[in-house]
Parts: sequence; structure tokens; C-alpha cells
Amino acid sequence: VWHNYSFDKHVIENYGIKVAGFHADTMHLARLWDSSRRLDGGYSLEGLTNDSRVMGVVPKELQKIGKRSMKTIFGRKKIKKDGSEGKITTIESVEVLQREDRELWISYSSLDSMSTLRLYESLKSKLEKKHWTFDGCPRGSLYDFYEEYWRPFGAILVKMETAGMLVDRAYLSEVEKVAVAQRKVAADKFQKWASKYCPDAKYMNVNSDTQIRQLFFGGIENRYNNYPVLVSLLIYLFLMYK
Repeated sequence: VWHNYSFDKHVIENYGIKVAGFHADTMHLARLWDSSRRLDGGYSLEGLTNDSRVMGVVPKELQKIGKRSMKTIFGRKKIKKDGSEGKITTIESVEVLQREDRELWISYSSLDSMSTLRLYESLKSKLEKKHWTFDGCPRGSLYDFYEEYWRPFGAILVKMETAGMLVDRAYLSEVEKVAVAQRKVAADKFQKWASKYCPDAKYMNVNSDTQIRQLFFGGIENRYNNYPVLVSLLIYLFLMYK
């Protein structure tokens, strides 16, 4: 059982160790269980294992044992020139940490493994309770769906990443310049259009997901508020893309 199988497998194989065995990736399981966590806790091992909503199936005495970041455990305040502690937290390289804080490093690594297994147990239980239906026919649970499709697909993706692909760097460099220019034109066009309905849109960052969502859906009633809907803008968008 892995968390972010792709990253770990590539790192291990960089040292000449061939990895065999892929039972599950808890990051994939978490995305299948809740695909909206990117802005609500995220999919990191730390974020998932310290969230009671995710770890609810694990026995209560184990819920508090979640992943802790390297910065939390090994971080030290950067010392200023006058000898006092600064605000910036830094950590040594992994090679240094394994030697100087060996016992703490072993504990950190062990907690990673324990947290991943507990996360797997909880997510598996949650997915087994969710029904998988296709064309009106029951096919099993969402965990069955994971085993049949997502797990083999995850393994294939990692193999593709390992193999890589040939790239014409010179051509890619030229195409990049064209793409950047086209993106600027598209962004300007979008801001001019949006400014007709919201004058301050000309100052927005069109690359910001948060600002885009606020522009389109800022007035929509949701679980956090009961504000009135921006009917005129939404009707226009509907008619424009109908």
C-alpha cells in the first residue's frame, strides 16, 4: 500500500531498486471517495490522516496518530546574524537528517507507514459502502471499481512516466513562445468581456482559480452562505453556451 505511488516508486528506482507489488494508492482512493478535497484539506498524507472525516472508520484510539510533516518534526528556526531566531523555518537535507537525528528519522518513517496503512483501512471501508452502478445495473462497490479500473490504470501511468517520451526541444521552445502569446491575447479578451459585467474584472488575475470562481459563482447559494444568485450573469452564460 502506497501514498502517491508514482513519486515513491520513481525515487526508489533512482537508486537502482526495482519495485514489485502495488496493492493500492491511498491518494487515488481518497480522490475516488471525495474529488472535492483539493480546496478542503487536500490529498497529502498529513491532511488526510489528520481529518476525522477521513479517518472515521479507524478505531478512536488511533485517530489522533496522523502524519506529521518533516518541517514540524525536524524544522529549526533560521538564526539571524545577531544570533537570535528568525521567522523562517528550515530543514536539513535527508542525508543529514538520517545521520544526525537517526532515531527521530526512523520514528518519522515508521509513522508514515503506519498512517498510510490506517488511511487505507479507513478509505477501503468507506468505498466498500458506496455502490457502483453502470447503466442502471449494480456492479459492486466503489472499491471494486478501484480494483478493476483505477489500480491497473495507476500502474500503467507510472510505467509511462518511467519510460518517458522523446521531445524536440528546439520545436517545443518555438511553440512555447506562440502559446504564451496566444494565452496573453485570450486573457485580455476574457478580461474585456468580464469587465462589461464586473468593472473590476480588468484587475483580476485570470490564472487564479479562486478569482474565476468568485466571478462566475460568487453569488450562488451554497453550504457556506445563502446569498442571492447572480441571475443576470448566469442567464447570460447559459444563453451564450447553449
